[in-house]
Amino acid sequence: MLSYAVQDLGKGVYISCRLDGSLFDLRRLTAKTMILQTHLQEILFADDCALVAYTEQDLQQMLDRFSEASKLFGLTASLGKTEVLYQPAPYSHSPTITIDDTLVNAENLKYIGSTICYDGSLDREINIKIGKASQALGRLRNRVLNEHNISLSTKLKA
Repeated sequence: MLSYAVQDLGKGVYISCRLDGSLFDLRRLTAKTMILQTHLQEILFADDCALVAYTEQDLQQMLDRFSEASKLFGLTASLGKTEVLYQPAPYSHSPTITIDDTLVNAENLKYIGSTICYDGSLDREINIKIGKASQALGRLRNRVLNEHNISLSTKLKA
């Protein structure tokens, strides 16, 4: 269904990569030889799909085609689970992406236990991880460390 939706659009993004093991050498990545350039329209992981585009208009066109194709195949997209995460250029506006006249923009996206922010910042993700660690330590303190019936050697193993 997804292939049918985006088969002749020509929208998406291009990524450059190397297959010789020099992934993090930026000088080699800018070289003209041994570089593989790939066109991506969708990224699939398990039962999730991410449509990628450079412009708001391209993404809106891809989503419209996706919506039409899903109806042709008798499927419906869960609008409650559908989100659009964008990375804005300086001085740009927030895009207004819709699916079936429903706005689906998001500033933060939670995916597989991680929070991805539109600006690429890790501050929110780090604060969430610190909060979870603090909660776990608090539970450990209440259940193990403050318990008088548990020996010191057992507490140190926890």
